[in-house]
Amino acid sequence: MSGGYMGKILWVNLDNSTIHEEVPDERLLRDFIGGYGLGARLLYERIPPGADPLGPENILGFTTGPLTGTLAATGTRWTVVGKSPLTGGWGDANGSGFFAAALKQAGYDAVFFTGIADRPVYLFLDDGRAELRDAGHLWGQDCYQVEDWVKAELGDDVEAACIGPAGEKLSLISGVVHHKGRVAARSGLGAVMGAKRLKMVTARGTRKVPMADPEAARALSKKYGKEITSGVGFADAYRTKGTPGYTPVGAVNGDSPTRNWGASVLAFPDVEPLEFEHLLEYRLERKSCWHCPISCWGTSQVEYQGRTVEAHQPEYESASAFGTMTLNNDYPSLIVANELCNRLGLDTISAGGCVAFAIECYEHGLISSEDTGGIELAWGDHESMNAMVEKIAHREDIGDLLAAGVERAAEKLGPESEPFAIHVGGQELPMHDPRFEPAMGVIYKMDATPGRHTQACQFLVPPGYESDRPGFGIDREQQEGRGRWIREACCLNHVSNVSGVCLFGYLSTHIPFVPEFLSAVTGQPFSVEDMVTVGERIANIRQAFNVRHGINAVTQPTPDRAYGRPALPDGPTAGITVQLEQMLGEYLEDMGWTQDAAVPKRDVLERLGLEDVARDLWD
Repeated sequence: MSGGYMGKILWVNLDNSTIHEEVPDERLLRDFIGGYGLGARLLYERIPPGADPLGPENILGFTTGPLTGTLAATGTRWTVVGKSPLTGGWGDANGSGFFAAALKQAGYDAVFFTGIADRPVYLFLDDGRAELRDAGHLWGQDCYQVEDWVKAELGDDVEAACIGPAGEKLSLISGVVHHKGRVAARSGLGAVMGAKRLKMVTARGTRKVPMADPEAARALSKKYGKEITSGVGFADAYRTKGTPGYTPVGAVNGDSPTRNWGASVLAFPDVEPLEFEHLLEYRLERKSCWHCPISCWGTSQVEYQGRTVEAHQPEYESASAFGTMTLNNDYPSLIVANELCNRLGLDTISAGGCVAFAIECYEHGLISSEDTGGIELAWGDHESMNAMVEKIAHREDIGDLLAAGVERAAEKLGPESEPFAIHVGGQELPMHDPRFEPAMGVIYKMDATPGRHTQACQFLVPPGYESDRPGFGIDREQQEGRGRWIREACCLNHVSNVSGVCLFGYLSTHIPFVPEFLSAVTGQPFSVEDMVTVGERIANIRQAFNVRHGINAVTQPTPDRAYGRPALPDGPTAGITVQLEQMLGEYLEDMGWTQDAAVPKRDVLERLGLEDVARDLWD
């Protein structure tokens, strides 16, 4: 088995509580690396088209990459995969912290769950041993309570990834929570765990991840560690402030959607209270993930409504989702909103989008205080906003409707509410406005997990990236040609994601960082060009999954507001309309996907070694 891999994939059948190990094929690892690349290849074959995401045929996986738990800086990432109940297509969600390293040290590269348990259970991976245990006493507890129980009863060295009440109640915007706030949040995969009655996965171990060339890996660790500490790329921003440092910036430059995407940032009342210095007033401790030199996050403590709240500091996405989106600039309330989502197991992006949707529906008389259980919703009213988060998590009153996401809520409330439901394919859009970076409009629409901000754009390529493709580096006002470089940037980003390193490490080092570490750790020569090829293969298998499950991304509608239809009349992005048809055509041509349905063409699939997929889609 190649270096970087433990050489075992665990399969857990929840129907009959049986567990077996599988040795992954060398070609599978070489062609798909790990993470959601490995997951998509396996689940493409094993989840039948038409499978109910909340039914027994769906498969839920926890995956790592070959650089996870190694000397590679920021090798901390784990990915949850499965068919998304939110979008009906491919689903993956990325998490950080300490769980991924513990999973590999326990002896496994990935663990997959099939079927549905007849009672609440959890999986305990203990240094090469795997056991399903009863979780009836944990069912109904929030994620903080579960984490405390794990540390007290199983040991401080045990790491856990769990669901809270939102996942148990099958909220389609629920995620998987680790370390009281390191959340694999998107795609609604917490609901899949809830449907399978799987409360958590726990792991500990003492096994070291093998490396083909440890000396080379140590040298690379020093080399790229120096790049991070010397401020390459985004390193200084991540090391000094983390993503909260961008919260006031996005609220000024036009990147942050405002008032449920319906206004420019000029409508936001006052940015000054969101400056990073104010967050420091509530900072308890600066923190880092497993062996990470960046240390981009921390914990906070605030007094709010008569209680003391300790929580992870809100990342940019969370702060913007409950800040500019709802016209709220009260930092303590943003910390509390983040804490509620982490404790109850909600995706902060989707939850914030649902709250903003609800406020606008309330404003237009489409829902009333009778629907909200007495809560009077209003822009900037953080108390009602946080009360609505709890309603969503517990599926109470209108929260029961919102727990399924804004698309389904709008279907129930009627066509008058649809302009307020900002999503693509059922997934609420993140906090980066396509009117600020038009390429995001293509990525939100066309990635296999729609509405994802971490799948590469002009701002998500590492230092040293050079492209001769038309459109790279141009101003947003010039959109023609912009669609032609997205493929390359996304393919590079796919490999970074599935390798097990953090996006922040990828953006804080020069572009050879990932291929050089893959070469040293796995023992297989790897180049930037190889990244593009493998990333293209991963993009195609994810897309093929969606095609088989009946999704046509081309005809999937996009929200008018987020795409500048009509354009904003003021602010930094005034007059900008995303030229989606132009860029989409360029992107599809570049990818080798059909213009009418985004079906990967036979010759593309065969070139990438996906002959079986070509037969499935074309014979």
